[in-house]
Amino acid sequence: MTDVYLALDPEQNRRVVLKIVEQCRDSYTQVVVDAERRGASIQQQLHAVDPRILEIYDFGEKDGCFYVVMQYVEGRSLAELLRSVHRLDPRMAARYAAQICSQLASLHAFQVDIDGQKRAVVHGDIKPSNIQIGPDGEVWLLDFGIAKAITATRNLTQHNLGSPAYCSPERLKNAQVDPRADLWATGVCLYEMIAGLPPYQAQTTRKLENLIQSRRPPRALPEDAPLALKAIIWKALAAEADRRYGSAAAFEKDLRAFLDGRRTSAETESAPAWDANATVQKSKIAAVATRPAARARFARFIAECNVLMWSLVAGLVVGVLCFVPASHAYRFWHDSAPLRAKHSYQSSSAIESDWRIYRALSRDYAWLGRFSPAARLRESLTTRLVAAADDVIARYRNSSEPGFQNYDWLKAKLALAHALELDPGAAELRGKMALCEGYLQLGANPASPAALASFQSAAEVLPLWPDPHLGLARIYIYSQQNSGKAAAEFHTAERLGYSLGPREFEQQADGYLLRAEQWLRKFQKAKTVAERRKYRAQLDRDIERARSLYEPIAGYSDVDDHLDRLEQDAASAQQIEAQSERARLVAAKRKVTRTRRWR
Repeated sequence: MTDVYLALDPEQNRRVVLKIVEQCRDSYTQVVVDAERRGASIQQQLHAVDPRILEIYDFGEKDGCFYVVMQYVEGRSLAELLRSVHRLDPRMAARYAAQICSQLASLHAFQVDIDGQKRAVVHGDIKPSNIQIGPDGEVWLLDFGIAKAITATRNLTQHNLGSPAYCSPERLKNAQVDPRADLWATGVCLYEMIAGLPPYQAQTTRKLENLIQSRRPPRALPEDAPLALKAIIWKALAAEADRRYGSAAAFEKDLRAFLDGRRTSAETESAPAWDANATVQKSKIAAVATRPAARARFARFIAECNVLMWSLVAGLVVGVLCFVPASHAYRFWHDSAPLRAKHSYQSSSAIESDWRIYRALSRDYAWLGRFSPAARLRESLTTRLVAAADDVIARYRNSSEPGFQNYDWLKAKLALAHALELDPGAAELRGKMALCEGYLQLGANPASPAALASFQSAAEVLPLWPDPHLGLARIYIYSQQNSGKAAAEFHTAERLGYSLGPREFEQQADGYLLRAEQWLRKFQKAKTVAERRKYRAQLDRDIERARSLYEPIAGYSDVDDHLDRLEQDAASAQQIEAQSERARLVAAKRKVTRTRRWR
């Protein structure tokens, strides 16, 4: 809903962050604008008491847009950091989380003045993309756009904005937010810093929300994670709210204790919040020595023998009845071990291996119908397949590498094909598959109409994804040499949240270079002065556009060679211009000579 720019404030000679929301009449846009206005007001007051909160310089409405101007800090978001390194050192992750808790403690304790009343505040959207890491490791909380004041009469506030992966079970259920919702989201961020992935993932938002609300334990943390830090994370993400940290200060205190090598309160819990690897503690049975009766009755002896005999018979029957299902259960458990393992797919062969196992298990236990244990593997397998494809798409999207051929699009397509077999109705999966198919066809034949059709299909099915538009722009530049259409696709990708990088700048410059060379050929063949002037003006304009895009990224990919090529084209135009001028002067001189002779 918002566009965010790095801008220059000429009056103060400083760089600032400029956030813009275009005003529309629909109710949801009004909710967003109201949230941004409220968040800017809260953030402005917070900065006055805690300089770690970014300063709001100005906000208001202008030219049909709501805008916010705020302080800019160098660094990168935690989301960008995790994309580059995948997992953080546990101590570094704990330090970042402690700083987040410290700022939340100030935030939750602050009383903001709204409508003449003092009210407490929650952030409401803690997630890696809203956590900025400065050059010296300092942490800044960003985007108070959905921050909200808690009224004096209620300790909860209600709104549905936020990122589902970082919402607590009670928030997803009731859309209610209190300080504990911020603490849950911080726990999710800490888990993600340690594991490299969020604790809960699913292929759709609805399934993700259902998974979090089911209060199932998160998947296991890496084995090399410190036990004390694991205990902190499990306590922060406990299913029951009263088992979690009661305040940001308590959460921070445990993190500081871990960093100082002291025992944490989470480790002293009588029963851990989550304990997926718990062992059964067997109590010692005291041996009771009994003295045999001096006198045993014969009848009691016979009765005991009868009981023993029938017990043996019953045991044999029960054993037979239990052995068959137990043997099937053990076989299924053994054969499905690769599918239950928490691993990511590094190759197409690994995907095919797991798929063969799943198909075999589905076939072997089909006689059980809907009670087949293989059905329970469907969701986790689908999630891993989709994650493998998403990883390829995301790595290309977030990379500045000029080419697309070094990415395993075939693996992504294979993973999505199997995921669609498991969930045929998932339209988003079809869109992602069309995207991967487009890059595969583009690699086989850059001028392939099938590649264009695949990217167009992906753009229709994934209207909020910038990725298909990047593929379309590449085709329009290099296959159709249509810079206008390419510029429109890049603009659409930016509108959908994508930040153009050196790869896209080079592609746009290449488009202008190719078009400039078209004008050069037409300029060379022009017959009249008017045509030459027209083609020369268009040639000079596209050369300048290409140069302005190439020069800031000099040294990247083929940019230096293309700059030389631009200079050669400009020199060729000058040479053609000079030859035309000489020819014109010679023709004029001959005409004058003929006229004099005639006279």
